[in-house]
Amino acid sequence: MLTAYLVRHGQTAFNAEGRIQGWLDVPLDAVGQIQAQCVARRFIAKSIQAIYSSPLMRAADTARAISQACRLEVIFDERLREYHMGDWTGLTADEIRMTTPTAHLDDPEAPVPNGESAQHMRERVISFLRDLIARHDGEAVVLVSHGGTLGAMVGAMLGLPVMRRHPFAFGNASLTEAGYESGRWRLRSLNDRCHLQG
Repeated sequence: MLTAYLVRHGQTAFNAEGRIQGWLDVPLDAVGQIQAQCVARRFIAKSIQAIYSSPLMRAADTARAISQACRLEVIFDERLREYHMGDWTGLTADEIRMTTPTAHLDDPEAPVPNGESAQHMRERVISFLRDLIARHDGEAVVLVSHGGTLGAMVGAMLGLPVMRRHPFAFGNASLTEAGYESGRWRLRSLNDRCHLQG
């Protein structure tokens, strides 16, 4: 069985303000740095064979904290980047809704202006998962990424329709666990943040 631990990066200033980051390389803020250390401690006693991460700074720094706990190098993969949000980068959800027709938001084939579509995001996530399954049968891996990417990933794992608004929440520094066995994924936990209490 392959076990995949999905970790969303720690908090950034844009997260705190409710602003879309997309591919903008925003660093962790002071809270996010603490969150990264907290989620890293969840892996100290686990046997982890690989750590993959988005190359964007907020995910990369969260992954590096985990890599210290596991004593493994981080493998960066472009397919774990957040949605490319194009012209929406830096905006809040309310600002996007004021300027974008609702039909556009619900169309998986429609790209964000100067960005990517939900369908394209799903395809790159599926490509990553296929490689993961081929490389890590019987192993446990950590994947550090972004809320939108993790939503697309869990949606792909469960065979849900492609849509921009995924029915999942991923808090900063949250941990989600999934297992792959006998040709199918099973979700074991979602958005676990107990390590951040207190």
